[in-house]
Amino acid sequence: NSRTRQALNSMRLNHGDMLFIKSRIEVSDSSSTSMDSTMSSLKNVTLDDVDTKLSKCDGLISRKLNPQLCNHNENGQCVHCSPLEPYDDDYLKENKIKHMSYYSYLKKRKSGSDGKFVQMEDIDCTIKPGCLKHPPWPEGICTQCQPKAVTLNQQEYRHSDFVEFESAEIVENFINYWRETGLQRVGFLYGRYDVESHVPLGIKSVVSFIYEPPQNSDQKSIEFLDDPYRCVVDDIAKLLGLYCVGWIFTDLQALSISDGTVKNLRNGKTFFLSAQECIHAAYFQNKYPSPSQLSKSGKFGSKFVTVCISGNESNTIEMFAYQVSNQCMALVRDNILLPAREHPGLAYVKVSSAEQYVPDVFFREKDEYGNVVTKEARPLPVEYLLLQLPTGTPKDGHKPLLPGGVAPPRFPVVNRESLDMEVFKKYYRVQPDEYFLESLADINVLFFLYTNDTLSFHDSLSDICTAIVKIDREAAQVFKESPTWATLEQILAVDTVLTTSNGTTWSCSICTLINDSDKTVCEACGTPKS
Repeated sequence: NSRTRQALNSMRLNHGDMLFIKSRIEVSDSSSTSMDSTMSSLKNVTLDDVDTKLSKCDGLISRKLNPQLCNHNENGQCVHCSPLEPYDDDYLKENKIKHMSYYSYLKKRKSGSDGKFVQMEDIDCTIKPGCLKHPPWPEGICTQCQPKAVTLNQQEYRHSDFVEFESAEIVENFINYWRETGLQRVGFLYGRYDVESHVPLGIKSVVSFIYEPPQNSDQKSIEFLDDPYRCVVDDIAKLLGLYCVGWIFTDLQALSISDGTVKNLRNGKTFFLSAQECIHAAYFQNKYPSPSQLSKSGKFGSKFVTVCISGNESNTIEMFAYQVSNQCMALVRDNILLPAREHPGLAYVKVSSAEQYVPDVFFREKDEYGNVVTKEARPLPVEYLLLQLPTGTPKDGHKPLLPGGVAPPRFPVVNRESLDMEVFKKYYRVQPDEYFLESLADINVLFFLYTNDTLSFHDSLSDICTAIVKIDREAAQVFKESPTWATLEQILAVDTVLTTSNGTTWSCSICTLINDSDKTVCEACGTPKS
């Protein structure tokens, strides 16, 4: 306004003077109070034991004195021998660590200028509810409630860095189903999380057993069926201090039966995980999130792993472990990612419809000229969503938590064949008395004791599980001498067929009633004679 124009000299200001502006807007205490309440509530989030342990570690990588470059005594340090940060790029490349650990990434974030205010949040692909400026979608949308466009990036860190099976027999027993039937198989991995020493601030998934749920399968596909006993497995695992840490499936086709080779179905020219498998992996990771005190939701990412057993380039059987990125988890959680029809390794982001608004999703790749170009994720190569993990077994001398019986045959696997008292009798009779603890240290045996109709150990199974965890043979002997187990011993002592002076009779394997020889089913409970 020309009327209010004033020269700087009249205001006693000169060129180069510094002006300080003081805001007159009073900040209400409600916003600060809500922030404080949110932060205090996040401190109450219970972390996993491994998270609590790693959050207290600095993760520094110690180095030895370099005799050629270090010119000081053993008590000194220089740039050539000072500890490295856990996210050091040269160290990760030298040790062939493809992705840094999650806590190394956190330490890297916290080392920046905004380190004290680090928050971990997932992307949100849904419309913010409660906007009153317009009618609901599809009649209206605004910049305040509209989700932002997403550009997918390959995640530089992993929530789990290694998958360790307590014994090779766990995997071999799982693969044997394909060897015997030629059909594929799927199972859930139960175990615990521990510190991975080969990766700075790393986490490993230690697998103690594989639970195979009810399923229909053929040579190329697997279908999950309803599982009324999954909660039972979770209860038994909890008694053992274990929980579900991943899932595993086979994709095997024989190349030559004579030398035991298999086809190399998954590679860089085909795919490593199909889009459908990535969506399944994201579903499970969303179902088993990792607790976090740095996220407003109290959870961020997941340690849940996916293991595929297939043929490698040498045509031998190998395990391949993966996780999907947090961005993939968000796309699946918000129901906007689908498998593409063109190729198993391609996914497809939904198009907005009257029922659902879908934001734009992009990814970057190099074109034929080497230029980085941005493309719409229709379709999307699933390699942008994958993180690969190494797998293995511990060194010799490590004792698994659930070794199973010491004398063959092993107890049958749940959901592969029917389990009854006669099956348990055949298994238990060949186990030496001095290895009573080992004979019960099998998830399939514990499952049978928990669920059988003849004599359930629902209330007393915690005692034997505690003995298994602590390897307490005295406690196992006390359990063996309990009235419940003594009753089971009496049931097992009854022979299936008894010879009497009146002729041949048979005893029911369920209720132990002695029936006449001409009866084909038990008169009391209706159980068949066989």
